[in-house]
This record gives sequence, C-alpha cells and structure tokens, in this order.
Amino acid sequence: MLSLLRTYATENHVPIICEDGLLFLESLIKLHKVKHVLEIGTAIGYSALAMASLGCKVDTIEKNLEMAELAKKNLEVYDLNHQVSLIHSDALTYDGKLQVYDMIFIDAAKAQYQRFFEKYMQYLKPRGIIVCDNLRFHDLKPENVNRHTKQLLRKIETFKNFLIEHHEFETKFYNQGDGMSVSIRKLK
Repeated sequence: MLSLLRTYATENHVPIICEDGLLFLESLIKLHKVKHVLEIGTAIGYSALAMASLGCKVDTIEKNLEMAELAKKNLEVYDLNHQVSLIHSDALTYDGKLQVYDMIFIDAAKAQYQRFFEKYMQYLKPRGIIVCDNLRFHDLKPENVNRHTKQLLRKIETFKNFLIEHHEFETKFYNQGDGMSVSIRKLK
C-alpha cells in the first residue's frame, strides 16, 4: 500500500517524506511509544497511513483541497481500521477541537514552521515530541538560488535557532531524510 502511494507521489511530483525519513519517524514512534499523533501537512496521506500502520491514531490537517481529496480517497481504501482523521483546513487558522498528543509531526509550508510549532505545542503532552521534516531543504545553498528560495532558507535557519533557544524543549537535529528535528518537551 505504501509503495503504491510512494510511486504515485513520485510520478505526480507530490512531496512526501523520503524513505529513510519515514524509517526514522517510525523508530521515534516505537521508541517513545507514541499512540496519538497530530500531523500538519497531509498531502496524499502517505505518512499518516504509515503512522497508523504502527497502531497510532492520527489527526492530520491539510490546507490544499486537491491534496485533501486525494488523501480522503486513499484513507477510504487503506485506512481499514479508521485510525486517521483528516481535517481539511489551513492549520494556521484552524480552531476546531483537538486532543493532547504524544507526537506532533510538522511537514507543511516550511516558511510557517515556527508559527505551526507555537500554535500547536499547547496540544503536546509532557515529554511529548515535535518532529519537523525538511530542515536541510535539499542542502540548497543561498548563493545558488533565487531570492524567494533565499528567503525560505533564512526562515528555516531562523526556525532552527528558535528550536535551539526554546526553553520548554530540548531539540536535536538529524540528517535523516531531508533533515529532521526532534524536540522533546521538558518536564516542568
């Protein structure tokens, strides 16, 4: 099932978590005994279905209507235990009901990572983790890209510094996938 979705994503240029990034995410789920996940950025439902296959209940938010419709179809076919709840909304303005999560996985608009982190950290349990993908952003160098991409690279660096300096979390960065961060909420 996941291989079919990965093939679809590759053929249709849909950005999804890369294979070693997904393996890393799965190892974190097992290590931290994650049962409830909030995912920001669904795309076609690939990572939500992968997490559900490990027994997680997943609430996933997707802004793009076309992606949300594709994800809905994929969930109808592959989420036989109804473990994934799809929320079609802009995660920055969503104000519906959410629970407390063991893990929040952010894989959406890179320029908004800090805003996602700040908005949703209130839904994370003590010692819960927030995982962010694409922090290396294909190892692009500012001197080799256009002005828009330079701004995005600056925002990613600003976000990484925000994570390092955040007093409520201990963050480590990993070279898995396209660069991932794992922020563990400290006990108060």
